[in-house]
Amino acid sequence: YGDTDYGRNREGMADGLTHNRYIRYYWQGGLELSLMMLDHFAFTGDEQFARQTLLPLAVEIMTFFDQHWERRDGKIHFEPAMALETYNTAVNPLVEIVAIRKLGEELLALPKNLTTAEQRAQWQRLIGELPPVPTRQINGQTVLIPAETYSGKQNSENPELYAVFPYRRYCLGTPNLEIGRRTYANRAVKRTGGWSQDAIKAALLDLTDEARNMVVSNARSKHGPSRFPAFWGPNFDWVPDQCHGSVTMIALQRMLLQYDGDRIHLLPAWPKDWDVDFKLHAPMQTLIEGRFEGGKLMDLKVTPESRRKDLVIGRQSSQ
Repeated sequence: YGDTDYGRNREGMADGLTHNRYIRYYWQGGLELSLMMLDHFAFTGDEQFARQTLLPLAVEIMTFFDQHWERRDGKIHFEPAMALETYNTAVNPLVEIVAIRKLGEELLALPKNLTTAEQRAQWQRLIGELPPVPTRQINGQTVLIPAETYSGKQNSENPELYAVFPYRRYCLGTPNLEIGRRTYANRAVKRTGGWSQDAIKAALLDLTDEARNMVVSNARSKHGPSRFPAFWGPNFDWVPDQCHGSVTMIALQRMLLQYDGDRIHLLPAWPKDWDVDFKLHAPMQTLIEGRFEGGKLMDLKVTPESRRKDLVIGRQSSQ
């Protein structure tokens, strides 16, 4: 770390405690990276990658979260903790709870020849020891909140919406879609641009108009002094802002295609008046090709053909 992060002056500071309050207990990135690797395996089926890259990391990440905090009444008590960079003091933050469950379930779903019985037992136990997902009631309806308790706001993320993206537990294809939508509607920070993920979350929640408007807004913006139009920024940080382009591309693809389990949602949040030719990869080494023109899907090709039965097309995806 630079001196402003970890800090060389350690007087009164416990080992491992950073001066930088934005990252002091920010450890969920390992869970996020592990899920990206699991997605890679879901798409490719590359068992060598799973054995040599995915599992060596994911196993240790899950072990860290298993061993780092004490239990109270048989449940992990996440304290000290924080809710992303936004709330520097939190108890039982939603992000860790949702992420560990998602990662644990995905690891348990791997082919048995890739994992050991001991590992599977640990992951199953860890899932069972998670505290409840933090929620509150608004007009008698459940919404997600950043943590059981939280304070010290210092940034502008919506931690509770990590349950939608990247962890995909309160979105299209899950029984929690309506809770995800209500939480999104009641989010504290509403904006697009830079690393703001609202466009992706709108697509995953099947909110077509919102996703379209934000993708268009992102694509039309540029950094005035730069000659190259894709040098966005500075937004929150710098020029060129790679986060701005990454969010826009992910959102656009999620408008076209989403997946959960064996199901593939095609055109789940795609505007009826947008024409598109597409060739998209999906899990299980699947390729989806076609075009959408004049409000109609044409020339659909699914490889392998056996995956056609798993397609859910268009607004049917909302059911």
